[in-house]
Amino acid sequence: MAVRSSIVRGIRGRSRALTIGVTTAAVVGTGVVVFATQGAQSTAASLSAAAVTRNGTSAGTAAASCWAIKQTNPAAADGIYWLQTPKLVAPEQFYCDMTTDGGGWVLIGRGRQAWNFAYPGQQGAANVRNTPTGTAAFNPAALPGDTVNGLLNGANVKDLPDGVRIKRATNVDGTKWQEVRWKFAKSASWSWTFDADPAHALTSVSFDGTSFSGGDTGDTARDSALSPTRRIYTRERKENGWARGFAYGSYVTAGSNSPTSYLWKSGNLGGDAIPFAQVFIRPKITNVTYPEIPQGGTPADTKPPLISNASSATPWGVTETTTGLPGEAHLEVQGFAVNGNTIYVGGEFKNVQKGPNPAAGEKVAQPYLAAFDTQTGEWKSGFRPKLNGSVWDLQMVGGKLVVGGEFTKANDAANTAGLVALDPVTGQNAPGWLGNVTATDGGPAVVRTLDLQGDWLYAGGTFTKVRGGNPITADVTLGRAARFRASDGKPDGTWKPNFSAMVMELDATAERVYFAGHFTSVSGQPARKIAVLGTTSPAAKVPGLNDQNWQPSIDDVQKQYQQIIREYGDKVWVGGSEHVFQPHTKSAFDRIRGVITKPGGDFQAAAEINGVVYGSCHCYKFVYHDADKWPTPSTWSQIQTSNAVIAFDGKTGEPMPNFWPSLATRAGNGPFELTRDNQGCLWVGGDVNRGSWAGSGYQWAGGFAKFCASDATAPGKPSNLKAASVNGGVKLTWTGSTDNSGAVKYEILRDDRVIGVTTSTTLTDLVAGAHSYYVRAADWSGNRSASTGAVTTP
Repeated sequence: MAVRSSIVRGIRGRSRALTIGVTTAAVVGTGVVVFATQGAQSTAASLSAAAVTRNGTSAGTAAASCWAIKQTNPAAADGIYWLQTPKLVAPEQFYCDMTTDGGGWVLIGRGRQAWNFAYPGQQGAANVRNTPTGTAAFNPAALPGDTVNGLLNGANVKDLPDGVRIKRATNVDGTKWQEVRWKFAKSASWSWTFDADPAHALTSVSFDGTSFSGGDTGDTARDSALSPTRRIYTRERKENGWARGFAYGSYVTAGSNSPTSYLWKSGNLGGDAIPFAQVFIRPKITNVTYPEIPQGGTPADTKPPLISNASSATPWGVTETTTGLPGEAHLEVQGFAVNGNTIYVGGEFKNVQKGPNPAAGEKVAQPYLAAFDTQTGEWKSGFRPKLNGSVWDLQMVGGKLVVGGEFTKANDAANTAGLVALDPVTGQNAPGWLGNVTATDGGPAVVRTLDLQGDWLYAGGTFTKVRGGNPITADVTLGRAARFRASDGKPDGTWKPNFSAMVMELDATAERVYFAGHFTSVSGQPARKIAVLGTTSPAAKVPGLNDQNWQPSIDDVQKQYQQIIREYGDKVWVGGSEHVFQPHTKSAFDRIRGVITKPGGDFQAAAEINGVVYGSCHCYKFVYHDADKWPTPSTWSQIQTSNAVIAFDGKTGEPMPNFWPSLATRAGNGPFELTRDNQGCLWVGGDVNRGSWAGSGYQWAGGFAKFCASDATAPGKPSNLKAASVNGGVKLTWTGSTDNSGAVKYEILRDDRVIGVTTSTTLTDLVAGAHSYYVRAADWSGNRSASTGAVTTP
């Protein structure tokens, strides 16, 4: 059956009109619905009088669900319909299966192998609805999780009366199909992470009507030689070239890597068949209530201020490591500092390099520390410090760049072991500032972490003696943490904590200094991997906090080391091994919630931008919300995908699954440093070697990648909304507005809901009766302006 859409969509950057539903014809018997296209070049939009019937044939007639349409019109045929719920906000088009098992199913995804099972979806909604089946649909497409939750109108997946439906091919020709139903056991919003391990538990699974209790979305096997198709597993396997889908087990022997085969197998490795499959849900929503709109209109509504999932090009980077050794202690990038439009990059890298295929002079030996322009990404070749060991952290102090690491000399100068202040332009040692660390326990003296607070520069690592200042002082003995006077590097001999093992991270505020690392005590008092000290001398633990009652994910104390501790607002975020990241109250250090990543995923760095906290880890699969134990999370509330950096709402601690950055790493160690530049972009550093897709290939990344802000700004508010009587309805006109993205569309609201979307500044609504109308602007990122006030039917 062919369905022709009545929508002529506005094109970004053009003033092209949207014509909404005009001619509607239902052919009873065949159930064919034809939406005739009219007025493609019109500058006005019209809504037919049928808008009140909610039959889904136009934006103005959008129904609450495919099921609602089927109940209203039992003859409704398979095809594309308009749906709308209060959670969806504006009407959108979806493909409805109006035939199977009474009809009313909405298609939310389809494809053969290579599903990504990520919350942001895959390939966009248009591909899902416009190509629901056939060989052209083999490349997977899936609705974003927000859209699926909109179709559910806030309900839980567990509450779907018919569960989640998977229709999959059982032969290579696509002429035979199997119907699978999943009934979920846990109340949660939508997630595509069917392939998690542990996965989403099921109360039951059915194959062509034969039901079995239990199972999960990762792998449910009830197959045999007599029932070969009664297995469904979604996890990647080497034998399938790591491709994911809704696979059968070994009893299904057919399949090939032919581009036309409905059963796919890897040509090189064999493996089990992955069929072409469709995923449906059937929310049985028939009546919805929209909130009343005040006469003054609706307020502006913007998307959360997330960083973009797409990386920004960085033409230069850093490559190779000086030691060539494997592991987390030998990464290209381990520290950042920002000064104006310059970002300083420190680590164990060997070279600075332009692009993946540098020309002569574009791969230069500049080990351990280099500088780049934050706006252009160009290497600042005038900054040429000479160090003889790795850099772990960087901090701007009074116009100087202070460097911490495991070097023993900087620019061949004495008294620069582990700590040095450099001229931020040339990289030469800054006069008048000296700092030096040593270790007396037989290990190397390393400055692992730095932070400036007021007149003091705090440092942590493995050192046990410090000296510095101008003139330089005698050694001060302490234990792996110290503070130095910001003006000249002189250590404070009255503030001398003694940690039992390495300090990996610290964060200094006016009243507190937070520490995280491998230690179990500080100055003779218990301090299990984290500690909170006061800033007054002598260094002592802050009383009245529950920091020693923090909740690790594993019982082995040696594996409870933490690598992140940061105060953001009224919360303190702690992260590290094994795979945990947890916000605590600042006032009492009580745990608020936490996540665990799996299979990999110790948290390694954090940054806060616009109220969103970003935590990085070597985590490329799943994040379990509200989980508390590793390696088998059991108390989780939701599972979403992760890819090296995860975003969290700074107020609630809730993970934000729409952030799923496109990046890859050389050896899987992940980002060990995050920072914000002065343009609001997030810099991610570690063994990063690839950014996002850029037209014909992935962006090259040399040790670091840059991700800038997504659009979270509302368009300007339309004005001068007017209503004039026309035959059978009302003609609306308004003065348009602008947006920072350069493209604006307009949502027209009648009484309590959106009835149409257009890029024009006029619309005719052919509906009788008295109504209130409003208009607001929207951009293609989902930000909405405040609406106009109401105008009423003349």
